[in-house]
Amino acid sequence: MRRAAWLLLPLLLAACQSAPPPAPVAAPRAARPAPRPVPARVEGAWSFGVAGDRCTAQVAHREATLGITAGPGKEVTFSAASPGRRAGGRPRIVFRGEDGSWEAPARGSGRAALATIPLDERGEAYIRDLLGGGTASVQGSGAELPALGVPDAGVSGRDWYGCVARVAER
Repeated sequence: MRRAAWLLLPLLLAACQSAPPPAPVAAPRAARPAPRPVPARVEGAWSFGVAGDRCTAQVAHREATLGITAGPGKEVTFSAASPGRRAGGRPRIVFRGEDGSWEAPARGSGRAALATIPLDERGEAYIRDLLGGGTASVQGSGAELPALGVPDAGVSGRDWYGCVARVAER
């Protein structure tokens, strides 16, 4: 009996010990969500503004925006941007429309492409082409912006162009 007690004692002590903690399980890293696909083309809507010697217009959609700023000097700046997208390296702002087509070399600044040209006959022609409607895009290596459908600006655009003509005359 004594012998059985001595055998049971180590078994009882072993049973009283807690089990070792489980080995930590490495949680898998959450995969980054895939980037939103770039829409091929989106349709924008015009808005216009005049502030002193500066004329501004914008064709906007939630996926892409084209801005036009004439003044305060004799220059016009075109800016193309898209939230969460890159303009790419060495971008060009490209416009194709019924009234005319053109390309303006731009500088990329992260999510925007900016092209500034003199507000001369050529600059005014670029603006008139845009007001007539067409498609604006940013082209170049790494550009991720969708093409932007530019509607005819109508009467509001023709009225706004009067501001551009005044800035160009100065």
